Order: sequence, then C-alpha cells, then structure tokens
Amino acid sequence: MTYRLAIAGSTKHTVSMAQTLLEDERFELVFSLSPSPRLVGRKQELQQNPLHSWSEENEVEAVLVDKKISPDLAETLQKFGNIDLLLVVDFGYLVPQWLLTYPKIAPLNIHPSALPKWRGSSPGQFVLLRQGLLANSMNSAITLMVMDQALDQGPVIAQLPFEVETDWTQSDYYKHAFDLLAPQLADLVADFAAGKLQAQAQPLQSPTPIARRLNKIDSFVAFENLRELMKKNEQLVVPPSEQAGLLSDLLRDVKLCPNKITQAQLICNASKAFAPWPGLWSVVQTNQGEKRLKILGCHLEKNRLVLDEVQAEGKVKCLYREYRNAILN
Repeated sequence: MTYRLAIAGSTKHTVSMAQTLLEDERFELVFSLSPSPRLVGRKQELQQNPLHSWSEENEVEAVLVDKKISPDLAETLQKFGNIDLLLVVDFGYLVPQWLLTYPKIAPLNIHPSALPKWRGSSPGQFVLLRQGLLANSMNSAITLMVMDQALDQGPVIAQLPFEVETDWTQSDYYKHAFDLLAPQLADLVADFAAGKLQAQAQPLQSPTPIARRLNKIDSFVAFENLRELMKKNEQLVVPPSEQAGLLSDLLRDVKLCPNKITQAQLICNASKAFAPWPGLWSVVQTNQGEKRLKILGCHLEKNRLVLDEVQAEGKVKCLYREYRNAILN
C-alpha cells in the first residue's frame, strides 16, 4: 500500500526526513508546508527556507505559510484531496485542530528529546546546559510521536536513545538525533500506519521544565561573574538578582549549581549549548567604553573557569589572553 503524506517544516532536518520518505516507494509525498521567504541578514535579502528550496528541486508542490496558519489554508489544501499522514518536523507554527484532523490516519511529529523530558522548541540546548550537572543528563533520545493539541504530549510511536557527547554543540546534538532516526523513519511510519506499531500514551506531567524558545538575553552572563569564576578561590558566585534570562536564572539555582565549580561547568556547557545561536556573551568595560564580548570557547582547569577564544564587538575572534592584554583596562 502507498500512503499519501505531507510534510511540514523549515530546516535542513525537515529536508533529511522528507528525502528519506521521498525515496521510499511506500509513500507518495503530496506537498510540503513551510514558511514563506523572509528577509534575512544585514542586507535584508529575501531567502527561502531549506524545505521550500528542496521542494522546488524535487518537484514537490510547496504550500507557503506567512505569519500564522489561517483558516484560508484549509481551502488551499482541498485541491490535494485526502492525505493519510502529516509529518511535522521543525515547523515553528501552532498547528490548529483542523489541520491535526486533516490526515486520515494521524498527524505525526519528530521531537529530539526523551519525552516526556524537555517538551518545547529548544530541547537540545536545555539538555546540553545541564550536562554533567544532574543525574542521567548524559543521555537523550529522539521521539516519533502522534501530535495532539497539547505541547509535545501526544502518544509515542518510537523513541531512539543516544548518549550525549561532552564536546557537542547544539548543531552536533540535533544532527546526531536526526541522523539516528533517518534510516528507520520510513519503516516506523509505515508500520504505524499499517497498525503493526501502536503508539503509547505519555505521562501528562514532565519531569523537566519546558524547553522554551530562546532569545539573546537568555545567553547573557555578567562579566563580573566570569571574573570570579576564573579565580582560584571557592566562593559561591551569585549573579545580581536584577539580571534576567535563562543562564542567569540557572546560575542562581542552588540545586543545579550549589558551588563555584558547578557554576563554572554551567558556563562551559552554555558556550556549547548556545552555539551557534544565540551565542554566549557578556558586556565588558574597556578603554573605549562598554563593549559586547562573545565567549566562543572555555574549559575547566583545576576547578576554575578558563576562557579560551572570544570575539569582541567589531573585532575578529582571538584568544582571551590576547584580548585581555590588549583591550581590557
């Protein structure tokens, strides 16, 4: 039997899943659903997302969505007739109930975490932030699930576990997760559609916070905190209470970071979890005034923080010791 399938998403990971299913004779890829081209970069050039470009290259009809999924989209999809399955991968939109009930068999989703842990849009970043700070934080998984209207709470079809390497950035995490699933995806989806594989309900409550969408303030760390963490004393460093953002909140969490060593480890984790975006950064007082400073690499040495590579505002990247000697007061 051939299953009529549509795929919704926007990233290179969506493309890898679409390519896998396109090459399998058990599926007919009817259309793709992805965001309209957007202005990007300093030059504000109009750019297609990877799934849109892939669809054009592979002669798969691309349906585009602007700022949100409107009821008018239902009329657009009528021309495709019935589909059996909708696969959502890195879509970035709230999927309304009418779209969830559009496929005859089920709407499916791929979520790169060990659900019910780390529901939300940034699971890999949250896993990496806590690496080595909590029990079992070195393991994760990628999950194929049935979508419902709750956030990542639908029944689980399959879950493939993996070990998280200590040197991974968020890009490494997501690449490994999707590469792990790709060879098995077609079989898993076909077996589920044929009734050979049953989805299992998740617990309603997650043991972890929501892995929410991140912004620039989430990856900010006060430079005075970095200075203290680079010293050899064992004093606990607590960021000023008025600081906002995810990283500042985690540094204040005494259960997660009970001492200076764990706080320094969190900063090292953040340099990888936030790479390439939003990037770990601070603000320093230089002889030219306040300047932003990107922390591109750091490590622990004898239980203290050591900054390796940095990039000052308007400058090329360099070793921290070179920056300190040339720029800082």
